[in-house]
Amino acid sequence: MRIAIAGGTGTVGRLVADLVLSHGHEPIVISRSTGVDLVSGEGVDAVLGQVDAVIDVTSTPSMSAAASIRFFETVTKNLLAAEERAGVRHHVVLSIVGIDATEKGYGYYQGKRAQERAVRAGPIPYSLVRATQFHEFARQMFERMKTGPFVLVPTMRSQPIEAAEVAARLVELAEGTPAGRVADIAGPRVERMAEMARRYGRAARLPGRVVEVSLPGSSGRQMRDGSLLAGTNAQVRGKDFTAWLREHTGSDGQAKNPGGTGIGGIPIVRAPLPTPPEPSLSNARELIAGLQTAGMPIALTIEGDERRLPVHIDEVAFRALQEGAALVLTRTRGVDATAAVRYLPHAVEVEVAHGPGRLTPQAEHSMTLSRTRADIRRLGGAITSGASEDGAFHVTATIPVAE
Repeated sequence: MRIAIAGGTGTVGRLVADLVLSHGHEPIVISRSTGVDLVSGEGVDAVLGQVDAVIDVTSTPSMSAAASIRFFETVTKNLLAAEERAGVRHHVVLSIVGIDATEKGYGYYQGKRAQERAVRAGPIPYSLVRATQFHEFARQMFERMKTGPFVLVPTMRSQPIEAAEVAARLVELAEGTPAGRVADIAGPRVERMAEMARRYGRAARLPGRVVEVSLPGSSGRQMRDGSLLAGTNAQVRGKDFTAWLREHTGSDGQAKNPGGTGIGGIPIVRAPLPTPPEPSLSNARELIAGLQTAGMPIALTIEGDERRLPVHIDEVAFRALQEGAALVLTRTRGVDATAAVRYLPHAVEVEVAHGPGRLTPQAEHSMTLSRTRADIRRLGGAITSGASEDGAFHVTATIPVAE
């Protein structure tokens, strides 16, 4: 096949071009550096002769809504018109998860919505895939957001994916037949962008203190409230950020616990507990796996139709699971514990329990989810807890979820 890549010199475009070549196809890179101006349309017709598919990964540095809309509408119009003249049979476009969560918001996302509308209304059969933010954004924060000694990173919850996986999906689509809007793609773990940047800075030994900044208005809310997270129907692909970071820097970027000095100068070695993941039930498996790695006897089951919850419910439910696990694991030693997340038709339920065994001295200090109790009740939920005569214990939190 001959596959043209619009924006073929960008972060994803370079990876796409390399993959197209490695798959035995001929890549045609479309960019200003190759003499093609997609905004004016100059040179587009000359490069699309005998092209089978076009992959559009164009981008603009502008954050303005008006400028982004103008750019994406113009580029898409010029590309589709030239493809029609050249007889191209397939247009593949990359978009962003969550961009239609709010009608307004981040200007760049408004431009991407305009691009999607133009593709759907255009004359060329298409495949459209939305992806979450890339792991590579952590590096870009140091390249683009550094002000003096500070790196300013917006408060943002994301489910990042490595750019190489996005490129692979785009090439898969180009090699197939037009499929319209296909399943979104995302990475396996919910992350906070500021923490990703901090870890990248440590791992790559870059100067600059990361400062998390909460952006105002609807665009800031969109970044904070989970609108940019993938739904449960998304295709999860690739490594999580930790694995990607180790691969690219040789380090996971985690802050190291300072060592202490014991009697006679003998160092005290502290084995750190696992860093808790970003509060989201999509990270429940990782939370429990981390506890298991630390030697804690607990198992997790997930029941029902696993789905994306409203962010305020998602966070509180995760914290209930986290606190419940801590509670039961400190009540007794060496006794197996169980955790369950149940997706009910109109609620989500979190239960943590342990079997009968000898209780620790602190077992009676707390019998319920003291930290999350107020949040659960504020959401109209309820907490039940109790111990049986043989010493077993359970704590359950149920939070309603509106249709």
